[in-house]
Amino acid sequence: MKLNLSRRDFSLTASQMIIGSVTGGSLMSAGSVFAQQKTVNLGTFGGIDAQNYIRAKNAMDKTFGGGTKVDFVTVRAGSEVIAAMAGNSLDMCNLGSSPMVVGYANGVQASLVYIYKNIIDSEALVVQNSAKIKTLADLKGKRVGLPFNTSVHFAALAAFKTAGLGVNDVQLINMRADTIPSAWTRREIDASYIWVPVMPKLVEDGGTIIFKTGDLNNTGLVMFDAFLVRDDFKKKNPELVLAFLKDFEKIAVTFKQNPKDVVDTMTKFLGVDEAAVMRSLNTFYPVTAREQLTDKWLGKPGTKNSSVVKTLQVQAAFLKETGQINALPKDMNGLVDSSFLAQMV
Repeated sequence: MKLNLSRRDFSLTASQMIIGSVTGGSLMSAGSVFAQQKTVNLGTFGGIDAQNYIRAKNAMDKTFGGGTKVDFVTVRAGSEVIAAMAGNSLDMCNLGSSPMVVGYANGVQASLVYIYKNIIDSEALVVQNSAKIKTLADLKGKRVGLPFNTSVHFAALAAFKTAGLGVNDVQLINMRADTIPSAWTRREIDASYIWVPVMPKLVEDGGTIIFKTGDLNNTGLVMFDAFLVRDDFKKKNPELVLAFLKDFEKIAVTFKQNPKDVVDTMTKFLGVDEAAVMRSLNTFYPVTAREQLTDKWLGKPGTKNSSVVKTLQVQAAFLKETGQINALPKDMNGLVDSSFLAQMV
């Protein structure tokens, strides 16, 4: 199974993940009561996300109800999420759509149940001001650094296509995200398609954004992060999945309407500065359950070939072309489950 696809270009195995166990509610007595306690293995990328907000607020009981034990599993790559779900050690987590397709193509039993966020300006193409690149067409023959086999790799090629550029028209250079700023400073690359927090650093160092991932919406593609849920967990604990998604929708409103609370909470919990929290909040675009039930997103239960599915199909073709999967899935609709959304409106 090829699971090296990652938005953050890490290649750690599931056994290297950091697990922090937090018990929701008061301590339960030993014996049959404890045996009946349910456990949720909830993934987080360790940053400013709803999962860590719940953890920082010690709000596990509020989210899942008393008597549910919550293990927060810190991951650093979409490939880790897929590997952990395949090994039954992770139940729910948000991640990019590309690793979801990789997992689905390789038989991982998990479902996309909710859009975590619409990717609009948290990923973008930044060009060196000195390179005199004003449009996408000007990239012909230029050096573009980015991490291969990631969401930005897919977005970059899709963007180039809108300008009539093929993969051989641009000098694509495979680079880890953390090495791009130094290569940029040395002027070894003319442009980079990359995400926050690297992208703002390039802008500050003589760069200009000429294309954002959200611009692909005009081509019919919807770029997003979404919640993936392990199918066996979903089948046995549907009430916990629904409870989490309902609480997430409320937290998403807090992220947008009460940033002071989020900043105060997350700076203390994560030990980061206020600017880092605000960068995350400013590029967080949630999509309501009601809107997700339209064909522009997941559609109602039973909907075929929604915009999300069409995007997943295009990504699958890209992943096969780049050798990340061996064969195209027969029916991408099988990855999407909008039944929980239908219960939220």
